Amino acid sequence: MAARYGRDDYDNSPMPKTNQTPTSWVWPSTPNAAAPNQYADFRVPLHVDQLPRHAQLRICVDTNFVAWVNGQMVGTGQFSDFPDDRTYSTIDITTALTAGDNVLAIQAHYCGVQHASYIPGDAGLWFEVETDGVVIARSDASTLGRTSPHYTTAHTSRVTIQRGFTFCFQANSQSRWLVADYATTSEWSPVVLTHSQQIPRPRPLKMLNTDERLAGVIVAQGLLKHGIGNSGSEHRDNQSIAAQMQHDFLSARRPWELFEGAEASNLPLRGPVTIHANKLNCADGAYVLYDLEREECGFIDLQLHCESGCVIDIAVGEHVDDLRVRANIGGRNFASRYIASAGIQTFTHWHHRYAGRYLQIHITKLTGALRLDHVGFAVASYPVHEIGRYEENDQLLNRIWITARKTLRLCMFEHYEDCPLREQALYANDGRNQMLSGYYLFNDYDFPRESLDLLHRTTEEDGYQHLCAPAILDITIPSFTMTWMLALRDYLLYTGDAEYCKRVFPQVKQMLACYESTLDHQLLPCPTGKRYWHFYDWAPGLDGTQASDCTQFACIDHTRFDAPLNALWVMALRAIAQVATYIDDRETATHYQAVAGDASMAIHQAFFESKSDRYRTYLNDDANPHFSELTQAMMVLANVGDASTRQAVTRRLANNDHGMVPATLSQSLYKYEAILQCDALADVVRIDMLEKWSSMLLAGATSFWETQRGGWDFHHAGSLCHGWSGTPAYFLGAYGLGIKPIEPGFRRVSIHPVFNFDHAQGIVPTPLGQIAISLQRSGDRYHAQITAPNDVEFVYDHDRITID
Repeated sequence: MAARYGRDDYDNSPMPKTNQTPTSWVWPSTPNAAAPNQYADFRVPLHVDQLPRHAQLRICVDTNFVAWVNGQMVGTGQFSDFPDDRTYSTIDITTALTAGDNVLAIQAHYCGVQHASYIPGDAGLWFEVETDGVVIARSDASTLGRTSPHYTTAHTSRVTIQRGFTFCFQANSQSRWLVADYATTSEWSPVVLTHSQQIPRPRPLKMLNTDERLAGVIVAQGLLKHGIGNSGSEHRDNQSIAAQMQHDFLSARRPWELFEGAEASNLPLRGPVTIHANKLNCADGAYVLYDLEREECGFIDLQLHCESGCVIDIAVGEHVDDLRVRANIGGRNFASRYIASAGIQTFTHWHHRYAGRYLQIHITKLTGALRLDHVGFAVASYPVHEIGRYEENDQLLNRIWITARKTLRLCMFEHYEDCPLREQALYANDGRNQMLSGYYLFNDYDFPRESLDLLHRTTEEDGYQHLCAPAILDITIPSFTMTWMLALRDYLLYTGDAEYCKRVFPQVKQMLACYESTLDHQLLPCPTGKRYWHFYDWAPGLDGTQASDCTQFACIDHTRFDAPLNALWVMALRAIAQVATYIDDRETATHYQAVAGDASMAIHQAFFESKSDRYRTYLNDDANPHFSELTQAMMVLANVGDASTRQAVTRRLANNDHGMVPATLSQSLYKYEAILQCDALADVVRIDMLEKWSSMLLAGATSFWETQRGGWDFHHAGSLCHGWSGTPAYFLGAYGLGIKPIEPGFRRVSIHPVFNFDHAQGIVPTPLGQIAISLQRSGDRYHAQITAPNDVEFVYDHDRITID
């Protein structure tokens, strides 16, 4: 059962007929053009006698592309796919064409180094241009290409180990090659055909929106002097751009001391500012700090006017806790370089998404004057309808819901991402949190399916998926694969898509068979070896690292049994038994339920400590037993122990004075779900959620953080926008409004609100249409008004709820 990246279930119908040669994969023939971190330019003449009714570009590359027609940017963004299963994007170019001669210009970036959302293939470009059903141009041996003279690898570095490269761009009148009347020079030559014969399939998700330009406002400025590295011995020229910026000494100036004509100006400053070289005195340059006024994702976007050779380094960050952007953090590099040409120029780096709130620019080698007209982002967003709504009498919870929605939007692009700045990676654990929240916010069901499928296609012989997808990594977290199975069950319930579940079910059964074959007295042992990271939460004793160093995993070379993994094993068995029932495989469902029942009894006997009414995290740790909220929550959710035991554990979990390791923001999902098994304890969840998530809002957050320590966590690299922290959207929809599917696709729906409010109202999207609900609470009873599709059957407690 080795990882299977390709797919054979998609429609790969023939392309429009043409007498031309077949479409080929191409790349420039220049030396080193296929080395890592290379940019290639392509020009294709397009002649149309009259304007077509419809014209489209189909395009696929390894790794990313941006395309222009007659100088107009028409599209960017390769889907995150696998090398043996490439996908093409379809872009409507009808309005960009003119009658007569046109030009298609394409710039492709080849990363060539694997990371957390990319597997390197061969450098290559594949494209077709179709007008009114006829292919008029395609990639073949006549395509002209070159290695880009504008992008250089000088001072570039990996952003992080989870991402690709920073950039260094030399302007040099770069825009002329994009237009039709540009005369090609000797640097352009016919491309070479690569050996790939693959025909890509259509991308499964919509392309990103990139129309909005967001300008930053100036909140600080001053002069800079070049510094040295931390060691004091590393020469500046050997440092990354980010390290250079991090070690520059900054000296603040008031606006009128740096900007021309700013005598009466106060901060923040909006609009153009001008810096003249004579203002720098003995400094090496100037710095300007821009605030986007919210966390945002997009492409670095500049508009300026200056003399040739001015160097502008741009760092992106989520906060200024150090009174500057953290450009370089423990080998992570969040800065790139733009070297200006002379005159007015506009530049957008379309090949890499960044995220943050602040852009800090360092300006050096300035001669004459520099006018900064615009520094900001070309905003990127996945085109999804925000159908879900939640509103109640507590305005702070309303803000939490809105910010949770924004957090989710900032972590969904080609797939769900853990965070949009540091990693941009898809993890099963994070992804389940995001999917559950997304079901209450959006009506796009393709998006969660593709995230599930990317992970599914990395499953290895041992039944465990790679840590991230699409990626080939030397490490996996076994508990995350179990979480993926819970997410598959969730997907079926919230979407009703039984066909996808049927397609993956044979491999899911093989995965469970792998685990079942290793059982020892009905307990699941931790798999051993360097490949396995036994992570459960970023909390003491649960993160599976050596001395809480997130770069050093604790390798197990002996038999060990962990309560969280075993609880997740039982939860996964029961979740897949549900899936099996709904796809009419009742024999398999019965088997999994039986295995889960036997495992539950064994788990209780092995891990339960009767004198304290709680479960240990690890077996045979008598000398220093570990107890955590997460372990207790998972035991409750896995139905381990009898009803009275689970009630006692739940009550202890709801009491913060319990002496156990608390769950963090990410795994609060399980803690809250466990407590909410008891309606009488529901307000414990509401109050805890209100306190923890509002503390981020009161600290100025516009998106929710990775942990409550914010940017100070993970050796000062903590994320201030993390998808797993968007779970209030789920809890307010599922337990505030009280709407949850009982059968796939919301055919049968439970209405069971439990939170204590005066009134609440909202909308829950479903595959059948919207469910709108308005609730009034009086004592322990709720009065509901509901508007819903006719096909929905509601199930509720008539003693608690009355419905008009």
